[in-house]
Amino acid sequence: MDTEKYIVAIEIGSSKITGAIGTRSLKGVVTVNGVETEPLAGCVKRGIVTNPNEVVAKIKRLILKLNNRIGASKKIKRVYVGIGGQSLHTEDLTISRDYPEGTPITEDMIRLLQEEAREMPIAGANVLEVVRSEVFVDDKLRVGKGEMSGANLKVNMKLIVAREDLSKSAARCFTGDLSVVRYIPTPLSTAYVALSNEDRQAGVMLVDFGAETTTVSIYKDGFLRYLSTIPLGGYNITRDIMTLNVTEAEAESFKVRLGSAKAVSEESNITLRGESHSEIKSLDLSKVVKARIEEIVANLDAHFEYAKCDRNSLGAGMVIVGGAAKLSNLAELIAEKCDIRVRKGALRQDMLLDVASQSKSSDYLQILGLLYCCRESCVEVLPKEVEEPEPIEEPVEVLSPKEKKAREKAEQERQKREAAELKKNEQERRKREAEEAKKKEKERKEKERKEKEKAKEKGSDIFGKLKVIVKKAEKLLDDENDNY
Repeated sequence: MDTEKYIVAIEIGSSKITGAIGTRSLKGVVTVNGVETEPLAGCVKRGIVTNPNEVVAKIKRLILKLNNRIGASKKIKRVYVGIGGQSLHTEDLTISRDYPEGTPITEDMIRLLQEEAREMPIAGANVLEVVRSEVFVDDKLRVGKGEMSGANLKVNMKLIVAREDLSKSAARCFTGDLSVVRYIPTPLSTAYVALSNEDRQAGVMLVDFGAETTTVSIYKDGFLRYLSTIPLGGYNITRDIMTLNVTEAEAESFKVRLGSAKAVSEESNITLRGESHSEIKSLDLSKVVKARIEEIVANLDAHFEYAKCDRNSLGAGMVIVGGAAKLSNLAELIAEKCDIRVRKGALRQDMLLDVASQSKSSDYLQILGLLYCCRESCVEVLPKEVEEPEPIEEPVEVLSPKEKKAREKAEQERQKREAAELKKNEQERRKREAEEAKKKEKERKEKERKEKEKAKEKGSDIFGKLKVIVKKAEKLLDDENDNY
């Protein structure tokens, strides 16, 4: 009996598609077997897939890479898919139910209300996930999952919603025999691996700086309190750098290697050269990057007010993750502008990784979060093929000229005997056929003779009867003549 199952997760981003495969033990321990990526450009716009054919081809290549991690005897059939985008946000919902006095309030009853909330109609949007917060029984806060009795159950929930076409555009990318088990909002799964239980309890803002969007999540008292998306990301900085007359590839390279959230001084102004011999001034680069990142940070700071959150109440401060979070001096800029303690996100210490992936775990937070949310097996074990036994080759015997001549003579004599035997058998066959033919001819003649004798006897009988008739006729004529 298998003690673990393979799980597979895929995230479709604006700049790349990332996939991960791992195993989950019966005790829930996840071990990552590998992470693979495929570059992507111009196919996804703020979460919406605009070129599904290209994305489908990239996913097939990614699945092939992941399948190579587990061998030819297994095949990936299902995947969990991360979903995010500009329209992703939360809506508050409270559902209350009355029961007879003293009714035991169970987890199943609460989950039933969550499923009911999942079917709530939202104009122009789909409910992707339902996250519970406080549970009250007769207006008393339920702590933990202990059973309580009462007459009224009230559950506060956060509905994570997005535009209808967000999940539909992703669904078009999974065709053939590859199916999707579940779509998971990426901000939720990332928080699972980047934030500790202590962070969520004390209060923390998680900021995921993506290529085209920046997602803001706030946790307090162990619950998700707020989630929203800013339609700006790292790629906006790249496009701004391109206005300095450099290619997109060069702009991305300048941003990653030399970009900074803080401006350089006039004295530090130097000439930077790109791969295609283009040149820009470091001061110009600094001004462009600083202007855009300060705009993103200003939008980020505004979300404290949108969420009605006192930043001083967030004991764990702010955690930043994502590709654009690598921008130099970004944490310092946010701490200054938002007046909050900032740290870069890292994988929780209790998460297991293979040795090759440990050094890049901070780059893999989003996909690892998705992988840790996978529960069902995603891999099918192929039936073993029955191998046909290979023919056994007999060893070649080496003969001397004398032995070879003797064997050739013996073979000739054998052939003569076989020829003589064949000739004898042929003669005997012809003799038997001649005797059978002679016998049949004799039987035929005997039959003809008997038939002639029979016919002759029959003919003589007829002539005898004719003679009697003629005599009678003559006698009658004689009698008539006498009378006349």
